[in-house]
Amino acid sequence: MSNYKSLHSFIVNFFLCITSLLAQNNEIDNNAKNYKKVIVDNYYSFQKTEDPRLLDKTLQFIKLNKIEVKEDSIKSKVYYLEGVNNLLLKRYDKAEYFFLKSFELAQITNDYLLMGTIYNSRGVNLVISKKEYQKAEELYKKAIVYYEKINELTQQIDSYYNLTKNSVRRKKWKKSIEYAKKCIELIHEEKNRTEGLKRLYIFIADSYLELKQPEKAFENLKIAENYILLTDSYENSLLNKVYAKYYEHQNNYVEALKRYKKVSDNLEENNTKKEEELKNSFVRELELENKLINDKDTIIKSQNKLLILSVTIIVLLIIFSIITISFAKKNNSKKNEILKLNTNLRNLIDTLKEKNKDLDNKKEEIENLLSLNEQTLFSKVLKISTYTDSIRKISEDIESYTNNNPEVSSYLITIGNKLNSLISEDELWEDFKIQFEKIRPDFFNRLKEIAPNLSVNDLKHCTYIISNLKSKDVAQLINVSPRSVETTRYRIKKKMGLAKDENLYDFLSNL
Repeated sequence: MSNYKSLHSFIVNFFLCITSLLAQNNEIDNNAKNYKKVIVDNYYSFQKTEDPRLLDKTLQFIKLNKIEVKEDSIKSKVYYLEGVNNLLLKRYDKAEYFFLKSFELAQITNDYLLMGTIYNSRGVNLVISKKEYQKAEELYKKAIVYYEKINELTQQIDSYYNLTKNSVRRKKWKKSIEYAKKCIELIHEEKNRTEGLKRLYIFIADSYLELKQPEKAFENLKIAENYILLTDSYENSLLNKVYAKYYEHQNNYVEALKRYKKVSDNLEENNTKKEEELKNSFVRELELENKLINDKDTIIKSQNKLLILSVTIIVLLIIFSIITISFAKKNNSKKNEILKLNTNLRNLIDTLKEKNKDLDNKKEEIENLLSLNEQTLFSKVLKISTYTDSIRKISEDIESYTNNNPEVSSYLITIGNKLNSLISEDELWEDFKIQFEKIRPDFFNRLKEIAPNLSVNDLKHCTYIISNLKSKDVAQLINVSPRSVETTRYRIKKKMGLAKDENLYDFLSNL
């Protein structure tokens, strides 16, 4: 009898420990009670800084804590952040979907700032995804209407800046000047702000050159120089490029050539900075990835503890049941107590199973976040291949000029050759290959084992395919026709010995 009481006492104490552990887990699950303040604060901070880390932090906070936002005023902000996130990931249709959902709720809550921001973001989405500059201009103007209602200068400046760039792309030079001047007026109205002035005056100068008004162009270039620092490599490249065009207009080709050389130097310096920024971005992404992995490990450890406890309880339940049966004949008075205890234990097991189910869901969400982080990291690696476009364009302009002017100096030809050496395909490929293998180790080794006769160009196309890029996107990225991309993919399948009906993406994904 004493053994029975001892076992009963042990199980009761064990039950209390398990209950305490579950209470602690419930406390962790309820750590998002102040989610409203967190989301709103992060939303407004992102509006001011446009820092992607704030975006990731907010969306992860919502997903990891399984927050179900019910308030329209907050849900509209979450939809907007989801839209921006999909825009950064180049999921343009999804971005538009979330922007429209956000706008519906913003209308209900009369959130003019958010409505204006959505119109502005939709304009950016249209320009990037479809190059629909006319529709984008209409959206930017609608954004300004809402910003004016609340006298929001900062956002008005951003929209007018977008209108200026949009007009430059459309070669609407008079409109470009009009929007740029309005933007400059608002910047001066907003005290202690000069950011953006340097580029705006350069846009104005370029537009005046296109309108055959070189005097006004020169005047605005001089104003732009007052705002540009020596460290502003990209702005200096824009400035020197317009100066070169100005001197060409004046038939002063010697000075124009000097300016073009400065453009090359500026772009090289800017590419170096961008590469450093990209490296820092990788570091931030890896830190985020490590944090997610640590969170995942913590959840898994907690899950394992609960599983061990569940098994222990089941074993104890079996032992207790055997002892109960043996004592049932002698202790009929204890029957009701034993039945009650068994019921409690079964309820506890059900509770633990539900808890384990929740932990499995959290684990799956974290794995999805890790996958999303990998996609983001790869998209940033892919962007590095576009940094040489400006240098290549200048090189092509010089080559075209030298071909049409045989008497051109050998110095200009030398400059063209130096520019070409800066964008060596072999070096670009090796850099891209190193970054790609950080995401998919041994991918190229496995590929070479299957098809040793694949060229470097074929290997590049394999990375585009495994990234799930469409032929149209690849054609735009490497400046060839979509038909040429399809031909290359057909050739790759042939080299790999794949049948016509076999999917190349599925094959590469299984490597």
